[in-house]
Formats: sequence, C-alpha cells, structure tokens
Amino acid sequence: MGTSYQTILAVGGLAEIRRVLTDVGTEAYVTEVGEGRWAVVPREEEESGYAEVDDLAQLITLLTREPAVTFDVFDSSVMSATLHAGGREVHRYLSDRGWVTEYWDDDDNEVLAGFDGTIYPVDAPPPPGPSGDDPGVFAPLGVGAVDTVGLGAALRGQVPLDGEPRLFAECQHRAVLEALRLDPCPLTRPFRHTHLDHVPAPVHVRPDGG
Repeated sequence: MGTSYQTILAVGGLAEIRRVLTDVGTEAYVTEVGEGRWAVVPREEEESGYAEVDDLAQLITLLTREPAVTFDVFDSSVMSATLHAGGREVHRYLSDRGWVTEYWDDDDNEVLAGFDGTIYPVDAPPPPGPSGDDPGVFAPLGVGAVDTVGLGAALRGQVPLDGEPRLFAECQHRAVLEALRLDPCPLTRPFRHTHLDHVPAPVHVRPDGG
C-alpha cells in the first residue's frame, strides 16, 4: 500500500489559524514551514483514514485574508493541489488526469472517474499528464527566492527518480514544496505520522481549545 494524506499550506498568523480550528472543533498539528507559512494537518477520520481539508482551508482564508492550498496524495499514485482564496476554490492542479477508477453510475453504466471527480465515458478516457500546472499560480505561496523553473518541472512530474521504478506522488509533492523554499516534512505526512520532534515543534490544537 502506498502513502496517502491530506494537508493544508496556510498563509497568515498562527493565532488566526488556531482560532479557526478551535471554532470548528478540529484537532490538528500546526507547524511553521516558512516565514508566515504553516502546515495544518487535521486528524483523519477513524474509519476512512481521510481528513477533510478543503472546507477548513476556505474558513482559514476568510479569517487570514490570505490564500491557502490543500494537498491530497493518494496511494503514492496521484496528487492534487487546490488553491483557495476568499472562502472559495480558485484553482486546482492534478498531477495526472489519466489516473481514473472504474465504477457504475445509478443507471448501471460503467464510467471512469478522475481523481478530481470528473466523470468520463469508458470509451473516452482522459489523456495522461497534469492539469493546472502553472507555476505562477503557486509561486506566491513560497518564501524567498522561489525556484519557479524547478516548481514548473515538479508540477509537470519532471522529478529525478533517484533509483525508484516510478515517480511516487509524495516525492513529487516534496519537490514542489522544496521549489517553494518551504520545509516539506510537515506537509508530506498525515496527522498520525507527525514528527513530534520536528524543529520547530508542531503545535497540537485540540477541539477543547488546547
């Protein structure tokens, strides 16, 4: 089984982010990954192992008045990065449009579903490759001298394999974050695998306001 997780890259102040988390009763680890940049990693649901991040990110943007990006990596195979601003989704990146799953709709027709939820006929699958891979959209989320060339390459999946048989989605995600000059570690693992000895230390926000 590959790696799966959902995380948020938020811009703004820690106090504002903590306020949103406590107001909605969400447990999360919050770790600084760059100046004014925070990894927000909510606890996963027990049964599904999935953490809802899009609604939470939109609430954060309403309070901070800054953008936020949600990351969703599934089974080391595919990733999405969704940019939110002003309480709504404004851009979505998908690492591979060709990654689909088969299922049957309500009329018992076999269809294909992309990772972003787009439905395709079985006889008309989407082309492989990324969508929304504009580095200029994500560059403002970085700090310092963002490597826009490296960011574009990472979004296109042009990442060294380092001896691996294929490009794992979490490795591609790490390359994106490194190009943004951010600390990738807190954003590339789920709540249950948070490194508590990370420097700076993660802030554990609990539903009771802890």
